[in-house]
Amino acid sequence: MTRYELLKILKDYLCEAKIDCLLTEVKGIPVLKATLTGLGDNNDGSAIAEINFIDFDELGAPALQMFTTVALNLDKDNLDPCELELNDYNLRYVAIGSFHVYKPYRQIYHRYAQVLVGEDYEQEQQAKAMLNVVSTQISACYDDILKYAEDAE
Repeated sequence: MTRYELLKILKDYLCEAKIDCLLTEVKGIPVLKATLTGLGDNNDGSAIAEINFIDFDELGAPALQMFTTVALNLDKDNLDPCELELNDYNLRYVAIGSFHVYKPYRQIYHRYAQVLVGEDYEQEQQAKAMLNVVSTQISACYDDILKYAEDAE
């Protein structure tokens, strides 16, 4: 199975779960974009996930990355304090992946990457599990993360 074929399977999987998604290309790289909704304690939050493969042939296996934008338009004066708070939060509460500030776009994002091993079916199951676990992690942390971005405009 090709990387594109696996992303297509993941797109179908997300669409079956009623998650809006789009399989596109960014700078020639296939990227699956998904709108995660129902996040946080009140199930009213949303985030944009981008799922793609990372080129790292030394692994001998594909590495799937999930990069999720959680908050946008942070106050430019809040970027450094927010970054420090997120570093501490990651150490205390984040079991998988980590949250960071991307200063050029003034956003908070979560990133997780996983090497997929085994045959096609095994890789497919690992990828689906990754999407579920990472989405659950983001939802569980969502309200806390937004507090760090509350100075955003």
